[in-house]
Amino acid sequence: MADVRPFTGLRFNPDRVDVSKVICPPFDVISPAEQVAYHERDPHNAIRIELGLGPADAAQPNNRYDTAAQAMADWQRAGILVRDAAPSLYLYDHAFVYGGRQRTRRGLLVAGRLHDWSEGVVLPHEGTRAGPKQDRLALMRAVETNVSPLWLLCRDPHGTVAAAVAAARHADPLLVAETPGERHELRRVSDFATVDAAMRWFAGSTLYIADGHHRYETAQLYRDERRRAAKAAGRTPDPDAGHEFALMLLVALDDPGLIVLPTHRVVRGPGRSSDEIRQALSRWLTLTPLSLPTGDDTIVGEALERALAEVGRAGSHVFGLYEREGAWLLRPRDDVDWRARLPSGHSEVWQQLDVAVLDALAIRDVLGIVAEGESARADATSDAPSDRLAYVSDFPGAVTAVRLGGADQAYLLNATPLNQVCAVADARDRMPPKSTFLFPKPVTGLVMHPLDGSRAWPLRR
Repeated sequence: MADVRPFTGLRFNPDRVDVSKVICPPFDVISPAEQVAYHERDPHNAIRIELGLGPADAAQPNNRYDTAAQAMADWQRAGILVRDAAPSLYLYDHAFVYGGRQRTRRGLLVAGRLHDWSEGVVLPHEGTRAGPKQDRLALMRAVETNVSPLWLLCRDPHGTVAAAVAAARHADPLLVAETPGERHELRRVSDFATVDAAMRWFAGSTLYIADGHHRYETAQLYRDERRRAAKAAGRTPDPDAGHEFALMLLVALDDPGLIVLPTHRVVRGPGRSSDEIRQALSRWLTLTPLSLPTGDDTIVGEALERALAEVGRAGSHVFGLYEREGAWLLRPRDDVDWRARLPSGHSEVWQQLDVAVLDALAIRDVLGIVAEGESARADATSDAPSDRLAYVSDFPGAVTAVRLGGADQAYLLNATPLNQVCAVADARDRMPPKSTFLFPKPVTGLVMHPLDGSRAWPLRR
């Protein structure tokens, strides 16, 4: 059963800072240039905790983890960061524009118990790498706080949780922050009846990780360290200690503000000519030339997106290939046994994923690129791509990468539906690397979860 609890949040004091200037994205979507820009944006920007500029080696002086801990301590002493008095759940309304429409994603920020995967309460859908977990673990040891939320999904078809917290949405927000094209509002829910009703409902729920697999497993590692330390000191580990929980943003699967983008494969230096590659692809796939409109990369990208969506609506596997010489629709051939090329040991739902089929037939079989291997060679402290394989979440961006010479080919996909993501998780399987990109990301710094405060609310079961 999912164990969801209120917590006494640590947050920026709007009387001392402009909250819009002190929040930042989560660490894994911040480019080096953005990392510098957020440091320059405000002396109290959360980037100084989330992703400092110092060495990523805790043994070196002035490393990013020690400076993060110092910043957090200094800001609390100065009243820049303040701790709420009462344990609360926090409503997070994230408004943004997508597809020319104003949308709002509504979520609930909680302290959620860290369950092991074997318990089947919280389910992952992606694998992880050691490098980012080592980085996040060093930060957690230094600051003893969840700085950015994990993002999890839950099934709430009857809107039970939304109805329980509906009255709280009429209250004035604690914090309002504006980022380009987005608005973030934070409200607090601290009355016993509402919080207890939410806790009871989640006790019967399965939670699916949408974003934050590395941070979830990092929190598990930190929890296990603290358990071992307690035993070594002759104490029984406290099952309700703060480190047994993590900051989680819970969003209903049918929330209209949930946007799932595809993650296109962008290939550099394929090692063969385009003609040779297309000939090899034709062993498993039919290649239908596309006539694209003239115009900028946005126009071309949107045309490619429409072409893939039209075929994908029929339930067929379909991919796009974009090169400087032209573009093609790719579909598996009916007269060959291409399914035999899919990696063994995976569930039936995994084998139905567009991204699994594309990675097997094109990326692995024809180009000889093993995505897991490329990811393992990437920079240890980020999800940066290796030299041969990169990932882009928008169609125009993939077109631009090829047009400007940063890539030779772009393999394009429709987005993976959330029901497929959950089905893979339910099957205890993991999707290929970089299969989904949920948009937009929750921000870092709206509210933080100190790891000493999850016990304050009495549980009634």
